[in-house]
Amino acid sequence: MADRATELRSKWWTRPVGHLAWLLITLVCLTLRKKIILQSPDKRPPGSYPVIVALWHNNTFTPCYFYRYILRGSVTMSMLTSASKDGAALSVVAEDYGMRTVRGSSHRRGIAGFMDMKREIDKGCSMCITPDGPRGPIYRCHNGVIKIASLSGLPIIPLCFDIPHCWRIRKAWDGYIIPKPFSRVCLRWGEPIHVPPNLSDEQLRAYAQQLEAALAHGRPDFEPFSS
Repeated sequence: MADRATELRSKWWTRPVGHLAWLLITLVCLTLRKKIILQSPDKRPPGSYPVIVALWHNNTFTPCYFYRYILRGSVTMSMLTSASKDGAALSVVAEDYGMRTVRGSSHRRGIAGFMDMKREIDKGCSMCITPDGPRGPIYRCHNGVIKIASLSGLPIIPLCFDIPHCWRIRKAWDGYIIPKPFSRVCLRWGEPIHVPPNLSDEQLRAYAQQLEAALAHGRPDFEPFSS
């Protein structure tokens, strides 16, 4: 029997549900009024160079669509998803958008997932990570994203969304956000956070708090963007 701490979970319905979720997400995103605010000082177009993208777990409805069709990222994006059954379905969604996936979290396949992320970065991929996922606490950054940035040398890009008209899944631990069709969604590609190597535990937490502050923008839970 597989070790619960290391196993990858999936069910027979994983792929059909993932494909259906991709279709529903795409249909909703097609109706949205979309805007991008670029705050990074880098002159290169977003998505044209490897980075680590960080966003809160409850804002994962639209970013795959944004990256593929709005930012038109030329660098392959690899997304970290949990090793759970839900993570397996999300992996299908990401793959339908032409992305790669890594399975793992602090609760299951933590070390294996970390090493898989490093291998993806070594291949020239960007990484997309939800630093408060997959179980929270909400809006609190785990140290994993800081550690992989420190090890790889890639900058962390905070990705924030302003979604004033949305539904919330209140039973979800993070109050998952789904934009209402035909509403406005604004994405902010934030200033990069460069993490040096060989951090102490105190420095890890300091950079995690810096990332938390950078992600504390947008609605429905934070102040709207000023642009």
